[in-house]
Amino acid sequence: MEWKVVVANTGEGSITIIDFKNDYEIKDISFISLLDKAKGIDICLDNQPIGPWDIALDREKNKIYLANAYNNSISKIDMNKMNIESILAVGKFPSTIKIYDGFIFVLNEDSNSISIVDKKSFNLIGNISVGDKPEDMEMYNFSKKIFIANGNGHSVDIIDLENNKKEKLILSNNPIRLCLEKEYMYILSHSNESFSEHSNISIVRLDNLSIVKSLDIEGVCNNMLKLREKDILFLTSLQDGHLYKVDLKANKIIKKIYLEGMPNKIFWDGNKSLLITNTSKDILTIFNIFNNKVIKNIKVGSEPNGLIIIK
Repeated sequence: MEWKVVVANTGEGSITIIDFKNDYEIKDISFISLLDKAKGIDICLDNQPIGPWDIALDREKNKIYLANAYNNSISKIDMNKMNIESILAVGKFPSTIKIYDGFIFVLNEDSNSISIVDKKSFNLIGNISVGDKPEDMEMYNFSKKIFIANGNGHSVDIIDLENNKKEKLILSNNPIRLCLEKEYMYILSHSNESFSEHSNISIVRLDNLSIVKSLDIEGVCNNMLKLREKDILFLTSLQDGHLYKVDLKANKIIKKIYLEGMPNKIFWDGNKSLLITNTSKDILTIFNIFNNKVIKNIKVGSEPNGLIIIK
């Protein structure tokens, strides 16, 4: 593994950089230390926690963008110089950040909106209203569309950037995570029934928005990842500390692995490993998808959340 992983530590306002090439060498960098050496950046934190929640990578420029949920901003960091270049105020509780076609899209969970930022100038150029409590956002490159899971809205908003149109897919459950692959969208939802201990996975055709499969899963899951070109989903549960492996062809959970703590975000390296942040254990778990075993647990900062791989 000749790459680095960057983890956003929400609880302590820092990032952890793990160098997989150099025997998992770890470097913890606080946001405050970056601000202290930054020049020409004027932002009033008012003793607010920063709360870096999600990360996006600009591979061309080797820069990362952090969505800072607690102080309602995004920041641009040069990974070569390890400097903050700029900070920009956005909506309330920015929880998801994506780079697409020269723009930065920021999903603001508490203001029910998407902030659009010009990547080159790093200026806010627009806002789009979405449904109630948006919890996830995915970009569909083939048709220049944005998909938003409205966590309290029983719906997925679909925004057509090219034709300036919006449509809504109505669901029976509340969606919290989305995955897009080829002609399908995979939706992880929570059941609307009171005290339900189930989650739902729906598969939707993107051409006509019809639901072609609906699968109830025992357990309250919070994150989802689909392996490309395979009928396998991985789900994490903050509630019971498990990683679920779901076979979509067999329509069932085929493996349930106890990871302890609160496993949260999942990232696939494209080969044999999943990278999983654990919010309560303050670790990054490396998990082998072939033998279903933990390879290594790496200590990171407090409440690790979003992560990226720099190859």
